[in-house]
Amino acid sequence: MNKTINDMDDQYEFMTKQLRMLRHFERCLFAVWCADRLLISHADHLIKNLSQSDLRTLQDILNDIWDSLLNGVIPEKDQLNALDMDFMEVDDGWADPMRDVDPIISIVQQSIGMCILCCRRNDVGLSQDVAQSVIDGLDCKLEKDDPGYTPETLFEHPQIQYELETQLAMIKNLKGEYELVPNLRTMFR
Repeated sequence: MNKTINDMDDQYEFMTKQLRMLRHFERCLFAVWCADRLLISHADHLIKNLSQSDLRTLQDILNDIWDSLLNGVIPEKDQLNALDMDFMEVDDGWADPMRDVDPIISIVQQSIGMCILCCRRNDVGLSQDVAQSVIDGLDCKLEKDDPGYTPETLFEHPQIQYELETQLAMIKNLKGEYELVPNLRTMFR
C-alpha cells in the first residue's frame, strides 16, 4: 500500500477511492466478503453472546447473499425484502435498556445489515462502511486484549495494517479478471 493511513479519515478516503473503481456487483462482493470475515473472526465471541438461532440467521443471510452473487446476480428485491425481515428478527439488545449492548455484536450485525443495503443501492459508501466495520471490530478487540493499545496508534498496529492490505488485495482482485467460485469467499484469509 503506497498511501500512508494515519487515521479514520485517511482510511475512509483511501478505501472510498479504491471502491469507486469497482462496479456495483463487485462492491457487493467486497461488502459481503468483509462481513463474512468479520463474522468468522468473532465467531467465538458471537457464540457466547448471541442465541443460536440469531447467529444462524445472520450466517444464513450472508449465505443467501453469497449464493446469489456467486451465481452472478445481485439478489432481487423480493429476496432482499425476505432477508431484511429475517435480519429484523435478530435480537440486537437495544430493546432491553438494562442490558449492555456488546460493541462487537453490534458491529457484526450492522455489517450484515449494510450488506443487504449495499445490494439494494449502488452506493460506494455502504461497501466502505462494511470495510470500516472490520477495522472497528479489530479496534474493539485490541482495546480489550492489548494493554499497550491506544486509539491514536490504531493504524500503526500490525493487525490493522494487515487488514488494510488484505482488503486492498481483495479490491485489486475484483478489479481484474476473477471467477465466481466458492473459494472467492475465503480468499485472502
